Amino acid sequence: MQQTADNGQCVYVVDDDISITRLIAINLTASGYQPKVFHDGYEALDNLEDDCPDLVLLDLVMPNCNGLEITRLIRLISSVPIIVLSVRNEITTKLTALDLGADDYVTKPFRLDELLARVRAVLRRTSNADSSPVKSRIAFRSGGLMIDLEGMKITSHRRNVSLTHREWHTLRVLMNTPGRIVSPDSLLKEAGGKGNGAGGDIARTYISRLRRKLEPDPRNPRYILLERGLGYRLVEAD
Repeated sequence: MQQTADNGQCVYVVDDDISITRLIAINLTASGYQPKVFHDGYEALDNLEDDCPDLVLLDLVMPNCNGLEITRLIRLISSVPIIVLSVRNEITTKLTALDLGADDYVTKPFRLDELLARVRAVLRRTSNADSSPVKSRIAFRSGGLMIDLEGMKITSHRRNVSLTHREWHTLRVLMNTPGRIVSPDSLLKEAGGKGNGAGGDIARTYISRLRRKLEPDPRNPRYILLERGLGYRLVEAD
């Protein structure tokens, strides 16, 4: 059964392939969204501040621009969610896109029903965010978990939680990018460590410690989720 948007959210479709943009636009429209198609990343960027779209679907490889550079430029002016679409499947490219601020990465060719599901998921996670420059988040409340970064207080299912200095920094990075994937190396660097391309084991250790303290069942986490091969993100539990 096809799910539809109920508020006509605006979605930029930025790709130089006319057949792909037409197909995506048709399906977005059928699902209740309002697509706007651009075949050049800089043209989309020029319109973004005036339009304030709810989501950007962005191809990485276009004749006149680099999608990674467009991602970086968008993040300088807006926190609008970005889903990257690309034939490039190498992990380094995926991590670079995510580190630059993309919210998700979909490899071509893709199923349209999967793409629409990812659109819905990203819009759910960012439904309370606007398109202004990214602001740090100092509070998080979901289910039985309450986090107050300013007061440095955490309650998990009525238990007071104490964190180490590094655990606080790791949690702060996740909270400052709510819903977005943070690569292990980026997580380590932003939390005060040395990101050298081999931070996966160290980041995994910090995440494991946080899960033991914050999750009701660390083996089945609800808040700190792993996107296999990409990184971690903090989400509100269903």
